[in-house]
Amino acid sequence: MPVEFRRYTVASRISPPDAGGAERVQEIEYRRDPLTGRWCRINIERAKRPKQTPGEALTLKELAEKTRKNCPFCPENIEVSTPTFTLLPYKRLRSGECWVFPNLYPFAKHHAVTVFTPEHYKPLENITPEELRDGINSSLQYLRDLKAVDRAARYPVLAWNNLPPAGASIIHPHFQVLADERPPSAVHQEIEASELYAASGGCYWQDLLESEEKRGERFVKDSNVVAWITGFTPLGNREVLAIFKGKSSLSSLSPGDVEEFAEDLAALLKYYSSSGVVSLNMLFYSGPMDIDISRSFYLHARIVARPAPTALYVNDDGFLEKLCAEPVIDMTPEDLSGALRKYLG
Repeated sequence: MPVEFRRYTVASRISPPDAGGAERVQEIEYRRDPLTGRWCRINIERAKRPKQTPGEALTLKELAEKTRKNCPFCPENIEVSTPTFTLLPYKRLRSGECWVFPNLYPFAKHHAVTVFTPEHYKPLENITPEELRDGINSSLQYLRDLKAVDRAARYPVLAWNNLPPAGASIIHPHFQVLADERPPSAVHQEIEASELYAASGGCYWQDLLESEEKRGERFVKDSNVVAWITGFTPLGNREVLAIFKGKSSLSSLSPGDVEEFAEDLAALLKYYSSSGVVSLNMLFYSGPMDIDISRSFYLHARIVARPAPTALYVNDDGFLEKLCAEPVIDMTPEDLSGALRKYLG
């Protein structure tokens, strides 16, 4: 059945200092997520707002050079500077140029780091599909091995904080891989809402893809396994969703599935770079590893852009995002999808 995309617009009327008393109007659009009911607000004029911070970007290359020597994730340091597993048959998992090892400061019972390139600093446009593919496959191998020794760790998390603006404490590119007895709150909310939707006789994710493809506004690309859309109700700026059709968990991905996703993800990184984005967050929203729930829920990855680093910059999380859970977005998903089709087409 068609998915309902609810939205409404309000007008904010003011007279700016340079208007000589004349009224100016800005439109703020409120959008409701069709699945969970959460709201976001869009005002494209906000991208033009002044910021009382330096405009020049920090030279990430200079920062990388300063941190390169003592980086624990660089090849010459990794075996002496990173912790080792005690529950698995190996101390660290190595596959080609990829390394998987425990997080020294975990926030889950099982929390690993996947270093997927030997290079200490790589701009987004230089990260290759092969590096992304091998990093994801190494992470999946760790999760499969972990499942054999702890069946209670049913819910996998694969995430990426790229560079400090996205929360990374280490410059060197790496994924975060977790496994818990329960899913993160946002994943739980989506699974629960998907099951409630399925009780009415349909799969929300299949209906979403059919509705988005028919409308064409936010539909970017449909491949063999992965469909790419921009989120109707974004959680962050330039948000993109990759939806794995008919699959509910990271554990169900084949090497071919990963390769297809990695190719398109690398193309997305090139788009981000071309538009001035240098930092991002990515999260796979995954169902449990031991049960197929694809009747109601599809595995999907959500990617959002983060502000470019400067000596002092304005964060994109304010009171509405952090405390009200209502993101404020400055680019429409429809404009974003149009730009993305040139890269993922």
